[in-house]
Amino acid sequence: IIHWNACIYYAISKQIGFGTDSWVYPNVSIPEHGRLSRKYIYSLYWSTLTLTTIGETPPPVKDEEFLFVVIDFLVGVLIFATIVGNVGSMISNMNASRAEFQSKVDAIKQYMHFRKVSKDLEARVIKWFDYLWTNKKTVEEREVLKYLPDKLRAEIAINVYLDTLRKVRIFQDCEAGLLVELVLKLRPTVFSPGDYICKKGDTGREMYIIKEGKLAVVADDGVTQFVVLSDGSYFGEISILNIKGSKSGNRRTANIWSIGYSDLFC
Repeated sequence: IIHWNACIYYAISKQIGFGTDSWVYPNVSIPEHGRLSRKYIYSLYWSTLTLTTIGETPPPVKDEEFLFVVIDFLVGVLIFATIVGNVGSMISNMNASRAEFQSKVDAIKQYMHFRKVSKDLEARVIKWFDYLWTNKKTVEEREVLKYLPDKLRAEIAINVYLDTLRKVRIFQDCEAGLLVELVLKLRPTVFSPGDYICKKGDTGREMYIIKEGKLAVVADDGVTQFVVLSDGSYFGEISILNIKGSKSGNRRTANIWSIGYSDLFC
């Protein structure tokens, strides 16, 4: 807008006559003002000052000059109001989202205080909420998606989960139709540092796929690490598939806990 306004200013100056008064562009016969770069920079400078109303410009003299300046002022005010309005709206939306999230955190804090939860556990809960906010994750993903029709919900699930599912070795040779059915059943879950996803001997009802994060397979002492699982790894299939010949049945065969914050599908 500033560029085109500068072009119009120069055109009006040319029509009225360069240098005929203090408002128009200076006389181009003067070498200093005859250069193309000076013409453009001067016009751009005048246009910027007029539209932003942040500086002094030579006052108009003729009627057409007054008319053009009035129109410029009105356009400048409109642009300024639009920008301020949009920025204000963005800030309000950001604050509203943060306020809603903070209200949930405050409610949890009050509950923990009322129930006299230990300080260590309270700190872990607050850190978990901070992680969700920092990484723009939602606590109520299913609640948000429930308003969508089944077809759109399925497309979103495919878009979000399918790439992760294809990384899993046991699903790489599966037909596309089966993968689509599987992604519709997946449920996202987040684990905090030190959380046990499963313990040896527990009854297993879920299979887990790691989207992001690292998990450690540890001994019964909770310290000795046998292996570290990362993105695309999976576990828990032994418990839910009831593999023939397995002595553990549907019991978990290992202790697995989260090294940091981990995003899993189950």
